[in-house]
Amino acid sequence: MKKQIAIPTFTSSLRVAALPPFFYFYTIGNVAACLGLLAFCAATDFFDGYFARKLGVTSKFGAYYDATTDFILIIGIFAIFHAVGFYSIWLLLLIAASFIQFLVTSYLYRKIYDPVGRYIGSALYIGIALTLLWPIPTIFIFVQYAFVVFFLVSITSRIIDLTRKRVKITPN
Repeated sequence: MKKQIAIPTFTSSLRVAALPPFFYFYTIGNVAACLGLLAFCAATDFFDGYFARKLGVTSKFGAYYDATTDFILIIGIFAIFHAVGFYSIWLLLLIAASFIQFLVTSYLYRKIYDPVGRYIGSALYIGIALTLLWPIPTIFIFVQYAFVVFFLVSITSRIIDLTRKRVKITPN
């Protein structure tokens, strides 16, 4: 059983392990390698959950660990982009706030994702890919505003979802 649990956990861990090579490839200007690593990370994001379900080892820890590795990778990459002047610090803070919102609301309610917020990681992966492919101010502005809108919709969705669940539970 322990070996089965290790498979999805290891798969998730690969995203964190991909951050140093990403930084290296980015600093030497190898955008193709960065995009390859990003695609690899997206695949691990899919397969960790797939393996956990297939092996029957899904857990709340696993779901949190999956999300944590996503945000470590994403915040790390956006920190690199911030360091080279592409994005403002407020975007990093907003990404961190979205993760904190996930942790807090998931603690308050059993469901570990909200209907919209579960796609924040995917939206940020797309933002990273766009930034790598076209590092121009128009893309930077688009990614920032798109994430703000996505974040606001996500937090509104989560509040509505949590409110509905509480209303259904309290009448008894």
